[in-house]
Amino acid sequence: MYLHVDPTQVPPVVEVRDSDDFTAFKVVIEVPEHAWIAPGALTELAGRAGDDEWRRNLAGMLAYAASKGWCDEAGRVRAHIEVTTAAPHQD
Repeated sequence: MYLHVDPTQVPPVVEVRDSDDFTAFKVVIEVPEHAWIAPGALTELAGRAGDDEWRRNLAGMLAYAASKGWCDEAGRVRAHIEVTTAAPHQD
């Protein structure tokens, strides 16, 4: 059996699947290929609203992204999602 996690839902949806299969157990996380991020959220999370040079650099990055078609109609920029594996938990 396994747990299927869909983090694209709010709150994330967790389901038990193949509940009669007792030969293996895992967690499967459904990860989209891209995330759409609002530029204002980047500025806020970075804590750089008062940094003019940083904001100019961000504007340049966003202009480049827009020229490649990596921005949507709402002005959000597409970001690749990179999945990493955490270190094993030690009991």
